Amino acid sequence: MKPAPRADYPVWVVPEKYEVLPADAVYYEGIYTVVLNYTVDITFVPDVSAVAPPWRGDDQPDDLDRIASAEQARVEMVLWSRYAVTPNARLAGEVAAVPVPRSADQEAPPLDDAWVRYVAPAEFDRYAAELPALYEVAGSRRSGVTVSRLLEYEVVRFIDAEIVAAPWLNPYHAEMLGRTPSAPR
Repeated sequence: MKPAPRADYPVWVVPEKYEVLPADAVYYEGIYTVVLNYTVDITFVPDVSAVAPPWRGDDQPDDLDRIASAEQARVEMVLWSRYAVTPNARLAGEVAAVPVPRSADQEAPPLDDAWVRYVAPAEFDRYAAELPALYEVAGSRRSGVTVSRLLEYEVVRFIDAEIVAAPWLNPYHAEMLGRTPSAPR
């Protein structure tokens, strides 16, 4: 299905542990990506506040297939996500740009930044508790489940209010989610 702009967009939930080799799955436990209208990925990453921010990645392996700890997997997921949500007691409620990683052969800078939205640890725990249930309902690209049918989930209401309606949302993503960058929801 070719995605088209729509306010009642489809939602798909991906447990990241299923996206890596089985031997590495334990490192990605608890990391979920919520995909909106097949184009906007929001990754929920458990606590990594002991090592980040800043989000540098200089302690990451050169080959991402060599991740050797949950901490490395979590940092990797924030660094490579366009939109990430993670707990941080000190920064809860804040949003920060994360430099987009690029390979050594890229000459031009990335077109725009990625973003991380910090939430309180208790708030993240509530979202993390809902994500497996949300996966059961919307665990397939073809599930056809739209956001209007998922508003009973606190995590979906958070995404709608704090990510989809955010002024820092990429204009193309805003359009694909049925809103224009200048028009409030």
